[in-house]
Amino acid sequence: MPFSHLTVKKIVHGIGSVKDAPKEVKALGGSRVLIVTDPGLAQLGVQKVLEDALTEGGIAWELFAKAELEPSMDSIQACADAAKNFGADVLIGFGGGSALDSAKAASVLLSNEGPIEKYFGMQKVPCPTLPKILIPTTAGTGSEMTNIAVLADTKNGGKQGVCSDYMYADTVLLDPSLTVGLPPRVTAITGVDAFVHAMESYCGIAATPFTDALDLAAMRLICANIRQAYANGQNLEARQAMLYGSALAGMGFGNTQNGIIHAIGTTLPVECHIPHGLAMAICGPFSVGFNYIANPDKYALVADLLRGADRAASMSVLERAADVEAAFRALLADLNIETGLSRYRVKREDLPACADRAFAAKRLLNNNPRTASRDQILALLEANFEV
Repeated sequence: MPFSHLTVKKIVHGIGSVKDAPKEVKALGGSRVLIVTDPGLAQLGVQKVLEDALTEGGIAWELFAKAELEPSMDSIQACADAAKNFGADVLIGFGGGSALDSAKAASVLLSNEGPIEKYFGMQKVPCPTLPKILIPTTAGTGSEMTNIAVLADTKNGGKQGVCSDYMYADTVLLDPSLTVGLPPRVTAITGVDAFVHAMESYCGIAATPFTDALDLAAMRLICANIRQAYANGQNLEARQAMLYGSALAGMGFGNTQNGIIHAIGTTLPVECHIPHGLAMAICGPFSVGFNYIANPDKYALVADLLRGADRAASMSVLERAADVEAAFRALLADLNIETGLSRYRVKREDLPACADRAFAAKRLLNNNPRTASRDQILALLEANFEV
């Protein structure tokens, strides 16, 4: 069976690389930029270094600081409308995954008739999108490297993805200095999100030698640096490793999809307002506990990376793989992330609908190494409601 491997066209990386933005805009034939970010970052002025660089480079720009932390269909339309009104010829997504996803989804509506929900699913976008540059300020989602935007489905509950090869960034700028100001809590949950991306891709059915290389490199960087980045946000070496690990994970899972952790985590009730990375942390341990028997060789290696030790000489493959859930929970304990759905306003009566939505997420479950029925998913949710 043939496989394809796709990724972004260009990556510019290193401390201070955000200042290359005007050069990259011009390389795309652009002169008018809409910067897409969220209100929190805008209030802190994190994007000012980008604004100054664009101004000095002779690029006209306007700020759209209304990207929602859980992007809704209406917010994507508002972003696209702002870009049209300004006459933008390039979009720059600046921020965490929500801002980047907002820029990617809005770019769809600038060359394709809306509404955005028409394109929920795989490869439904018919026409190329507006050129876009993506600049992450968190080390977590890997959204800058992928061809998917995850949006809140305000009509049906849960979240949906718009996935199209037209949505890959034209240029990605990876500047570790932009992540230094992340609070410890955000550092932790975005870092766990990046780890889950790499792990689900690595252990999934669609893994290839190319994605394995990317995902292993990502997990090694993340496992070796996430605690340091959480404990001391000024540790630039750890910040850089986390940012590169997140990007490598994005390059990996962008070609394989994720698995059951995302299938369940993205179906938690929208009204609970659980950040995506936190949902991955909550659902991660019990999901790998369910999965490991389907791919023990790979889960054994994952457990070793989480433990920071090569235990091949002292433990069997199955013993190491069986430890993956406990090893995951140990990482979360070090990062002060509590599990248990009930802690995050999920109600027991919500669980059947969550199981229904998760079981319907075939894009994700089809890559999961272990087949999961709707009843098995519900049993996992019930068993971990208060853990």
